[in-house]
Amino acid sequence: MQIHRTGKHIMGGTLGIIVDISLNSLVLSGVFLIVAIGLNIIYGLSRIMNMGHGALYAVGAYTGYTLVATGLNYFAALIIAPIVVGAVGLLIERTIIAPMRKRSMVYTLILTYGLMFFLDGMIKYVWGNKPCFIDLPAFLKGTIPILGTQYPIFRLATLFFIAAIMGGLMLFLNKTKVGIILRASSTIPEMVSCLGINMNYVHMGAFVLGCIMAGVAGIIAGPLTTIDPLMGGEMLISSFVVIVIGGLGSLRGAVIAAILIGFVQTLAEFFITDLAMVIVYILMAVILAFMPRGLLGEGKFE
Repeated sequence: MQIHRTGKHIMGGTLGIIVDISLNSLVLSGVFLIVAIGLNIIYGLSRIMNMGHGALYAVGAYTGYTLVATGLNYFAALIIAPIVVGAVGLLIERTIIAPMRKRSMVYTLILTYGLMFFLDGMIKYVWGNKPCFIDLPAFLKGTIPILGTQYPIFRLATLFFIAAIMGGLMLFLNKTKVGIILRASSTIPEMVSCLGINMNYVHMGAFVLGCIMAGVAGIIAGPLTTIDPLMGGEMLISSFVVIVIGGLGSLRGAVIAAILIGFVQTLAEFFITDLAMVIVYILMAVILAFMPRGLLGEGKFE
């Protein structure tokens, strides 16, 4: 994912450039984080690597575009689009994932790989190949002066959206009964099952929650970049880099890795545009060579 620069907001010399790059990096990191957290939730509880996650991110963006294009307020679309993606995730989990849960992870990996192509095809069938753009409310289209640079208001709002979403997710996982069950199921599923909790519902809830996170990221990223059928594949690769560097199944590691990758990719795109992703892959290879279980050593491998 590459955040487009709109308007002449790199002003004020070096300070303006530093502020611009820093804020763009945080926005990009936040989008990566939401998608990667969704992947990590699914893998951490069900040991399923959902290759269709990027396509669900794209479905969230296209759904948001359709809702806004029909006259719905963007903030209403911000709520409805993730619910739609969650419903799609529920259908996928019940029809494709659940029957294969007791089999090797390779089966679900192959199935979700096929699902990725199916969803990509459905996106092209429904919305076509033409790039789409989400129209924002007028008060979010302007810029605001920050330390020598005119920065887009929506990108600042995006940072608040992401912080609110992550704060809400942490409260849900740490303070609610359902969230505590989900966390416990990722480490001691046998004990949770012995307490009489139906693990099928736990796995289903984790998968749907992960898909909702992908939908949230899609509708948030829609106004930041071009919506097209390729956006899902690009985000899938970036989110995989984040969770591999952070450690498979590690939420704390994903936070650190998303910030790291966001800054590295933004800096690389600013100074050496053509080699941005190459730099990211080299960084991933170096980190894995010395820390195969991720930055915090919390990675889970099956």
